[in-house]
Amino acid sequence: MTVTTPTLSADAKTKIDQILQSAVDSKEIPASTFAVATADLNAEPVYFKASGERVFGSPDKGQINEDTVLQLMSMTKLVVTVAALQLVAAGKLTLDDPEIINKHLPELTSLKIIKSADDAGTDRTKPITLRHLLTHTNGTGYDVMVPLLGEWAKKHSHPGVFASNATVQTFELPLIFEPGTAWNYSLGLDWGGILIERVTGQSLDSYFKENIFKPLGADSLTFVPTEKHYERLQQVVTRDAEKKLTVFPGIRETAPEKVKGQASGGAGLYGTARDYLRFLQGILRSAQPGGILPPEYTELIFSNQLPKAPEGTFKGQYEFAALIPHIDPALVANGGLSHSLGGYLTTQDSKWGRKAGSDFWEGIYKTFYWMDPKTGIAGTFSTQCFNFGDPTDPQEKVYNQLERALYDGLQ
Repeated sequence: MTVTTPTLSADAKTKIDQILQSAVDSKEIPASTFAVATADLNAEPVYFKASGERVFGSPDKGQINEDTVLQLMSMTKLVVTVAALQLVAAGKLTLDDPEIINKHLPELTSLKIIKSADDAGTDRTKPITLRHLLTHTNGTGYDVMVPLLGEWAKKHSHPGVFASNATVQTFELPLIFEPGTAWNYSLGLDWGGILIERVTGQSLDSYFKENIFKPLGADSLTFVPTEKHYERLQQVVTRDAEKKLTVFPGIRETAPEKVKGQASGGAGLYGTARDYLRFLQGILRSAQPGGILPPEYTELIFSNQLPKAPEGTFKGQYEFAALIPHIDPALVANGGLSHSLGGYLTTQDSKWGRKAGSDFWEGIYKTFYWMDPKTGIAGTFSTQCFNFGDPTDPQEKVYNQLERALYDGLQ
């Protein structure tokens, strides 16, 4: 994989400025940050702009900037992937040996498969591997997204996966299918985080900082926010019945005394958009020797890594993609998506700009990222808005507009 270093024309920068500023000023979208960079960690970003009120409707609380802290939610997952691949490269983990999972995650391997909330469950007949965890083919799921698991959690007084002061038991929801036989957006990366802790003997926060964030200078990224993080935290908003933006408390506690216990490898990180961009740059940089991953393992983030299975086995990833409005619908309709070890993978070019072979994902508060190694860029478009699956949400439209203007202006 070669590394390219495109630049942005002045006209394109002006157009992107106008798109973002107009959307924020009109209150069409909440405060947002658009940031793009190449693999060169020593260079200035290709583009960076943060605009809007840190606390929606309260201009006295200040504007967001490059130091504003976000709840990154599911953008945490990619960091677990990188950490896991570091350990695979070091010979401490393997992608396809179930004995690794059997040894270190007995709580996971003891989970039964259920068909109803009243079901006592049946034992698995197929093994669970690290590849299953990283590709959402492991059989687990979110209680807030899978009605069956929501019903089960309520019936069994399970606190839910976003409960305060989490423990390993927080993630012990039943399986909904045999591993490797379907795709479902899962708790696989939470279990992957627990696996990393048990194999290394370190907390996930400590391992990430020592082996990923510190080498990249991404110092704000953490599972354990400080008071300084909270002083700079962007307030979450949602949309009311009339689609108007309104302040929202969030789907989990953020107070310091509540953010304790088992780190969520699926959704637990806090940090700035600028530092997350540095993390993405670090992955692009790893296409060449000397990065945070060896090149041959970096390639696993930009290539199809779904387990071998009959055609149609993993159609669930397309059903889930259909809920994400910013994804080019042609990719969903024409089989233009797959899954790497890092997230969704485009197997065709998107009309919005990103090329085939791009990896992308998002957090539920509309923190989006993508990496396009063919073009040589990575980017984030970040806010804090809880409104998943709404096809009319302007944030998704603005994301598409920004991406298209960016690609049109690269040179």
